[in-house]
Amino acid sequence: TKMQGSGYTDHLNRHPAENICHGFDFAAYLGRPLNTYITINFDVESADHSGAIFRAIRHKFRDWLNRRTKKLYGAALSPMYVYTHENPDGHAHCNWVLHVPPELQAEFDTKREKWIARAHKNVRHYDVKAKPVDPTTAKSLAKYIIKGIDARFVAYLHLHAYAAPQGRVWGRRAGTSEAIGRAARKAAGFKAKRDRGKLRAANDDARAAA
Repeated sequence: TKMQGSGYTDHLNRHPAENICHGFDFAAYLGRPLNTYITINFDVESADHSGAIFRAIRHKFRDWLNRRTKKLYGAALSPMYVYTHENPDGHAHCNWVLHVPPELQAEFDTKREKWIARAHKNVRHYDVKAKPVDPTTAKSLAKYIIKGIDARFVAYLHLHAYAAPQGRVWGRRAGTSEAIGRAARKAAGFKAKRDRGKLRAANDDARAAA
């Protein structure tokens, strides 16, 4: 992303945008599709600290997921998520799309409210919206959350129906968790054009049984 000054960006660049799209595909390929979409809206008081606030929320989620999945499955699951920060017309918010194990969804819904409140500390003015991800429209959601793309890459990523300026964001504008990031995809030999829509878990089970 082109830096207009120290510490902020005015748009999303090609590589983090591609990472998010491929992250959606890879999570589904692994049998753990991104199934929960959360929007955290920040008001004027908390907007300048949105990056740090969201980082604290992610850490709470990671620790909880590690503990609960280790107990449930005997092995901890790595967090899988993507996110973008946006700030159109001074309306700072974060789009967070993640995989929550279905068995833990109800508990997650309760816990996340506490994590968000604690991360804000004394700044209580914020708003949270959450909804399940429809797998048939997941790709459209991926395109929606990267709509703040640099205009140079709108055609390349087929974002004509979505692209719109999303304001200036301080700190990291977008991210993909390590488990579905570029290095993990490369290690798994995942090729988005070839493998999207496939399910690796089924193939792995077949190999194990052979």
